[in-house]
Amino acid sequence: MAKVLVINQELFAEMLSFREAMETVELAFSQFAQGKSAVFPSVREKVGEHNGIYSIKSAYLSEESAIGLKTGGFWSDNWQSGKTNHQSVMLLLCPQTGEPTCLLDANLLTAIRTAAAGAIAAKYLARQKSKSVALIGAGVQARAQLEGLLHLFPLETVSVYSRTDASAARLTEEITRMGLGARQAASAQEAVEQADIVVTTTPAFSPVLKSSWLQAGTHVNAMGSDTSGKREIELDRLPDKLVCDWWEQASHLGELQGQPSRDSLFAELGQITSKEKPGRQSASEITLFDSTGIAVQDLSVAAFVYRKAKETGKGMYVDL
Repeated sequence: MAKVLVINQELFAEMLSFREAMETVELAFSQFAQGKSAVFPSVREKVGEHNGIYSIKSAYLSEESAIGLKTGGFWSDNWQSGKTNHQSVMLLLCPQTGEPTCLLDANLLTAIRTAAAGAIAAKYLARQKSKSVALIGAGVQARAQLEGLLHLFPLETVSVYSRTDASAARLTEEITRMGLGARQAASAQEAVEQADIVVTTTPAFSPVLKSSWLQAGTHVNAMGSDTSGKREIELDRLPDKLVCDWWEQASHLGELQGQPSRDSLFAELGQITSKEKPGRQSASEITLFDSTGIAVQDLSVAAFVYRKAKETGKGMYVDL
């Protein structure tokens, strides 16, 4: 009989700071680039009758001796009943025996590890003194991305654009209450005109942004495309540095599906965090990071929280 530690969302938040998430995810990217971990084939399929997208992502971390999977997805009608559109759970197994060891709420995990990936990409690819951000999309992940960037940059102004005016207005008000200068842009093009960093977090299946709108020196975190057919950005002008989390996934599920060839890719993010390749090299470079979310991000954070919960005696065990 296996004893499984259950970690709910409240305990997960208690066990993990954003700084810890960033450090953990950055190490995971580096180890993945160095061949010290494995990502297994993912499932990402539409559930048409329920307007959902079902997903399974799994990985193995050799140095952390961790193996596990995250399952769930995105149900776009959930908001109508007051539920979060993203729904997921994470299961950890014992690498030696395959027995289940930990079940974690993964809604917060997904938000934090995605925000951490965006912050890490910006750390290496954006100008260090970036002060202005454009948010294209105004949902949960837009908020998380902004909070992540605030850990690294002296941000002063934020432009918000969403195809849903009410969502953009709410987020603009929230950002104003945070003490930042915030404005609701009338279009995506208007939002990005003066931005040092652009973040896209939409579920769009048709582009909301053209790369030709970007000014010299801009960095883009493209965080929304994670399913076949999704597309936020029309790459009508290739950036100076095109980076993704993992080419094998980004070229099928991310912004890079059906667009530039592998030859146009400068690096995977782990090659930059591990110092195999450089990040930004000039103030005028336009850089773009395509994030599809890879399983080592989920697993590294979940394993960290699991270890910390065991060390502190937190969580509830159940017998299976």
